[in-house]
Amino acid sequence: MLIIYAIALSFHYLCDVLFAKILSNHYDLKKIMINVYFLSFIIMLFFFPKDIIIKPDINYFFIILFSANLIFGLFVWYNAIINNINFGKLDGLSIAIYLPLLVLMSKIVFNQEYNFSNYFGIILISIGAYLTLQ
Repeated sequence: MLIIYAIALSFHYLCDVLFAKILSNHYDLKKIMINVYFLSFIIMLFFFPKDIIIKPDINYFFIILFSANLIFGLFVWYNAIINNINFGKLDGLSIAIYLPLLVLMSKIVFNQEYNFSNYFGIILISIGAYLTLQ
């Protein structure tokens, strides 16, 4: 099951880059973001109208943060595309930074246990991700 999720997430990342590249040739970042999120809202509203939170509680703050994070991600990809940043280097460095931080976060937030070989593997993967995509 893990491999299916990994493939789906990889496909998602590739589509993000491809679509952002195509759109950046025709529209500015604000037009892309407003229309993408507006259309996403309409699609979700059509399929899941009963899931709108009418009376938000304190946890709604995390929905706001999640939304801001999605906007931030599109902003980063768009700017990398229009500035012709090497995606191999960008993604390799991102993985080298992101992976160890994700492991640490999962240990703290989700109480997952790791042993020495897990940490050693994470370090190797991080170094390999950075070197492979140079």
